Amino acid sequence: MSNINLFVDEDDIQAADAASQFTFAVPGDAVRRGNLDDPNDDKARATWVQKLQIVESKWYEDTTKDKQGNTYPCIVAEVGYQVPPDALRGAEPDLNAGRNHRAWYRIVPSAMKNKMHPKYKANNFNLGRLHGVVRSIWGSGALPKGTRVDLSLFFGPKAGDAPAEVVGKFVVATMEGSRYEGKRKDELTDFVPQELQGL
Repeated sequence: MSNINLFVDEDDIQAADAASQFTFAVPGDAVRRGNLDDPNDDKARATWVQKLQIVESKWYEDTTKDKQGNTYPCIVAEVGYQVPPDALRGAEPDLNAGRNHRAWYRIVPSAMKNKMHPKYKANNFNLGRLHGVVRSIWGSGALPKGTRVDLSLFFGPKAGDAPAEVVGKFVVATMEGSRYEGKRKDELTDFVPQELQGL
């Protein structure tokens, strides 16, 4: 059998490396501090607004640990985001088109409304993120104040294994690129409510 040759040059290799990275490219309109390309600059930051589609949502029980190693039963919303492959940034193709981001939001039921619990602050942080996702899709009225809301209705699978309500929907969020112990990481920090998008 004859060989099937495939020749690549330096540009091909750089493009392939960029496509296989798990971190996002920092766009030109990002607000920057420090140098994210320097592995020794742990204070470097870049923030920008990114539109993403939710491509997966799982809702399940797990355990989580505190800083002392104690474990607690928790409920996890695992959400997969993707920048659409045809995404634009202004009039140009988005450098992050097709890239994925995954986030785990862990809620400890025993820490709800219990300020003395080690996971109380983490609960509030993660609940804020989940509420932010819902508001970014359906607007602030989706979670009326003074009512009890079952978040599994949004993030959990439906009867008959239909996808979660959030799957296929779009969010607009602030993406923050940073470094921790020399390694690049990305995080969705704030979600823009639906009624404020495009202003």
